[in-house]
Amino acid sequence: MIHVYGVVDELGELPAIHGVEDAPLRRRRVGELELVVSEVAGDAEVTQDAVLRHAQVVEELMACSSAVLPAQFGRPFGGDDELTAAVAAKSTELARGLSRVRGCVEFGLRAVGLVATPVVHDSSGTGYMRARLEDERRREQLVSAVHEPLARLSRATAPASASAGGVFECVYLVPVADVEAFRDAVSRVEPASPELTLVCTGPWPPYSFGTSGEDTA
Repeated sequence: MIHVYGVVDELGELPAIHGVEDAPLRRRRVGELELVVSEVAGDAEVTQDAVLRHAQVVEELMACSSAVLPAQFGRPFGGDDELTAAVAAKSTELARGLSRVRGCVEFGLRAVGLVATPVVHDSSGTGYMRARLEDERRREQLVSAVHEPLARLSRATAPASASAGGVFECVYLVPVADVEAFRDAVSRVEPASPELTLVCTGPWPPYSFGTSGEDTA
């Protein structure tokens, strides 16, 4: 079985570490795309050590490549032929994704505190609906106040929505040159939105910005 760490561009030397199951890393070219892979046992278990080793390899690739489109953990391929077919089928999307993440890292933001206001139901339900609409309007305003300044500093976001459970979560693809500006923007947004508790994580490799599902900021 073949374990994939990501698609890379302008990779220098392979990182001086081993991959999942302590297997040596190797390069694998499919058309115009270069991947970094290793061999794994067909019945290998998903363990914390394996997940951490995958993440460590991706981090090392970020340090020695001009661009890395990380692979999600847990999708091994049966052999070189299966890998080649899968990559060739998505080569255009993968190349586009690699271009998108070039020079970028990922930040995650979680905002908690978008709580609905308790209401007393009247007999017609009009008061209840009015309160729910007002809650939704307030929620959208809070989300916009948090999200928009950060999105302006990002190449892409995925996704940006408020949930009924009172949580807003978004991932931002941020150019490395704008990392400090992004952190400064987060520090300004939090005191401006005292109703919310914000948790910002990163920078990480851009796992969330692969071949689909992203929104251009």
